Amino acid sequence: MRRITWLFVLLSAAVAGGVIRENSSHPGATFNVLPKEPGVYPVDTLGNPIDALTIGQSLHVGVVGLKPNTVYEFRMGVDVSEMPDLRTAVSFGRARTNARGTIEPHILWYQSGVVGCNDRPKFREAPFRFRDFDQANEFLEGRTLTVTVHPVAEDPKGTIPPMKLPVGAAEGGFRLPMKRVPDAPLVFASNSAGCLLNAGETGTDEMYVSGRGFLPGEALEVAVVSNQRAWREGDTLTDVTGENFAQATERVFVDSSGRFTVATWKSTLQRRGVYDIVVRRLQYEPPQGRLGRMDVVSYGIDTGYVLYLIYPIGGPTMDIAGRPVGGFPYFEFADAFADTADPVWGAVDPTYVPAGHPGGTWAAYYVVNHRTPLQWAANTTLVDVSGGIEIHPVKAGCINGTDTIIWNSPLNVGKYDVVVDFGSTVANTPSDYSTDGNYSSTLDFLDGSDQIGFEVGKDPYTMGTFPIGQDSYSADNYFPTMGAAANVDLRAVVRYPATVAGVGTPVAAGTHPIFIMQHGNHRICYNAGQNHATCTSRVPNHQGYMRLLDNLASHGIIAVSIDAYDLSGPVPQWIPERGTLILKHLELWSHLNNAATFPSYPNYFAGRFAGKVDMTKIHVSGHSRGGEASVSAYMLNTTFNIGSVSSIAPVDGQSYVLPAAVPYFVILPSADGDVSNLAGARIYDRALGTKSSIDVYGASHNYFNTVWATDGDDSPSTRQDFITAANQQRIGEAWLAAFARLHLKGEAVYGDMFRGRLVFPSFAGFKIYPTHHENSHIRLSSGSAADFVGGGAITLANATNPAPHQTAAMRVGWTAGTATATHTVPLAKRDTTGHEVVAFRVAQTTSASNPATGTQDFRIELVGGGITRGTTVAKFDTIPKPYPHPYGFFHTVMTSVRVPLHTFIMNNSGLPLNNVDTVRFLFTSPTSGDIYVDDVEFSR
Repeated sequence: MRRITWLFVLLSAAVAGGVIRENSSHPGATFNVLPKEPGVYPVDTLGNPIDALTIGQSLHVGVVGLKPNTVYEFRMGVDVSEMPDLRTAVSFGRARTNARGTIEPHILWYQSGVVGCNDRPKFREAPFRFRDFDQANEFLEGRTLTVTVHPVAEDPKGTIPPMKLPVGAAEGGFRLPMKRVPDAPLVFASNSAGCLLNAGETGTDEMYVSGRGFLPGEALEVAVVSNQRAWREGDTLTDVTGENFAQATERVFVDSSGRFTVATWKSTLQRRGVYDIVVRRLQYEPPQGRLGRMDVVSYGIDTGYVLYLIYPIGGPTMDIAGRPVGGFPYFEFADAFADTADPVWGAVDPTYVPAGHPGGTWAAYYVVNHRTPLQWAANTTLVDVSGGIEIHPVKAGCINGTDTIIWNSPLNVGKYDVVVDFGSTVANTPSDYSTDGNYSSTLDFLDGSDQIGFEVGKDPYTMGTFPIGQDSYSADNYFPTMGAAANVDLRAVVRYPATVAGVGTPVAAGTHPIFIMQHGNHRICYNAGQNHATCTSRVPNHQGYMRLLDNLASHGIIAVSIDAYDLSGPVPQWIPERGTLILKHLELWSHLNNAATFPSYPNYFAGRFAGKVDMTKIHVSGHSRGGEASVSAYMLNTTFNIGSVSSIAPVDGQSYVLPAAVPYFVILPSADGDVSNLAGARIYDRALGTKSSIDVYGASHNYFNTVWATDGDDSPSTRQDFITAANQQRIGEAWLAAFARLHLKGEAVYGDMFRGRLVFPSFAGFKIYPTHHENSHIRLSSGSAADFVGGGAITLANATNPAPHQTAAMRVGWTAGTATATHTVPLAKRDTTGHEVVAFRVAQTTSASNPATGTQDFRIELVGGGITRGTTVAKFDTIPKPYPHPYGFFHTVMTSVRVPLHTFIMNNSGLPLNNVDTVRFLFTSPTSGDIYVDDVEFSR
């Protein structure tokens, strides 16, 4: 989303006590601690109270103690005592209080009015808009901000335009002096001359970063990272500016004035999205892949930089590859395909065809090996790799007049572009067409170049090309104490990429990421009556994931399954100790890679892994108690670069909250007879970053582990949608391997698996329902009924923690086909062009009003510029009936619905994606139902 200065937000939360305070200083307050007295209050980018605003910083305000569930208007002025209307306000915003009468801190004034090199007329001409921080300093130093908060009248029927609603007198406010602090370090995106930029069109210009307020001559490392809501010391830093989002940080030395400007991201490598900028001050801390205490982040909780695409793109670069959809919108563009049973289709949306385009109606679809813009500039020859070109109509009034299969499976794994070649003549019939075998950027259409047209991936269950090395290590009672536990073993099995297959063979050349797996609680001894101290025939629980380890090793990953024998038993669960055990094994592997680190550990393999382990790429995973232990390891970690976490059927005894910095994946087996409450759904709900889950209908707890499966099932075989042990192990392995390879090897093709858009034979045909949240999103509603206005025969209510979740949700019930639920999008959130889908979570309740035969459906509409366009959600995702657990209850697990934003502009609809003012649900068919809805957002 491109940032705008006039903020208009409608959040879930606001209000004060009628007195304008001279400041909002609350001594002793810390992050997320609200003021005790009612009112509106200012905070800094970390949420800490302030008594002055540093010029150049953004003004964040929050509210406590006002009327609950009420819309309030914030007004901000400079050197004024009151603001009777918006004509005297410099900035304003609107927000709704939650049930406690609070609004979380949000931005009311961006960067003290510094808009930088924004050439739009309204920014050039408006007062209190500054080109740079020096100009803002000169104009604002010594001035005072006034902020007041005013109640806005309600309009239950939604018939009055929002800005026409009556606004009451101020119910609270504060005055805040502005101060000049020229030496405070500050970093921001800019042009090559150092002039601030908040956003840019993807692939158009190189991105620069500028800084000021640093020490003359000091060395810095500049990284552009995916945006997250808040940054805290220790968060993982992953720069994205290299080829295919690889890390490519820039080193720079500050000039004598304490400033710098450096090129950070080539236009040819950019991808649309939202990003932050982090500058590491190398004299204070060495680069470790984590945020240090003295590092500087661009704008705190505000986005640092937005890369957007302007819709419609209008050729010659456009989306072409995809899959057909039955009925409107007829086609869904796609960037990833399976190599089998997934043919690639091509289609041209008439929205993209430039007016007066000189090409004919008929053209050829070419599938070619992917080229970068520089490669396309050097070589425009077309060589089809799909088995032959398809001559087909590419201009029609509707996209489904242009779609055809352009590559039938099986496909070859790789990266490809698609070209619509209009040939050497204007072809209005197939017989007129004659290819020229050449791409013309002024005539032909291209899906690719600045981004990959599409990528083909192999089933993640399939073995890779590396020979598999085998080994293990074992030491009884190696750790005398571990938390509350004693005499804990150091034991694991290892599979690794090797030069030749076998036990103890040399490690393959290069460095390799590492994957750590920990099993959960199960029987520990085959000898009846024996315990930890006396057992002579241990149950090898950690050997229940051997094919997963083989799979990962064959794809270039060192895979380790650790034995938690001494941390097993009825009680306690030993979750912090289990997390610590994972970290201890990482200490060992750090030592095996570099003997100078953690020297107390033995070198089990005589230096075989020295220099072979990439300790900057670590994934931790676990099953059952091990599933929560993997989360615990991340939360307890202060040393290692754990970049991703996954769990199978985890318990949830510690209420951990994974931060935004770490991607998380969890498998929920719906028929779990052990962790039958699907506690992993709660871990998922609390996690703050990019996260994914799958709800596997018919799956049990034990069958993901081959050792446990041999010991028996944990759920009746009569359960609905029963899955055999072999099939369940294949499903779990495919999804875990895909997630690990996505984050350890950068195999982005698997990202669409977790978005519910890519199916492979290893899990096709099973009832698997994905949920996915991206860090990059614009949240419209977090499950509050107050965010929507109902119409017709509908009931909107709040639901707290619908099982198995730990989240707020809106419960929607309807009894006739006239029901609607409408959300008015705040002005600051209406530009969706930096995102790809409108998304939300949804589940059927157990109400008898839902279809007895199975799935639920309804319609979603977007409105903008007076134009309404919509589609049914079943075109894109399934909303299944709740799963009947064998223990006699139902799980209402919410699944993601992700509708591409392109759906709403298809076929020249005219809907402006940069000004979407309304999201509406219409419950027309079936004419009755009852559902939970949560997390409505525009998302990547």
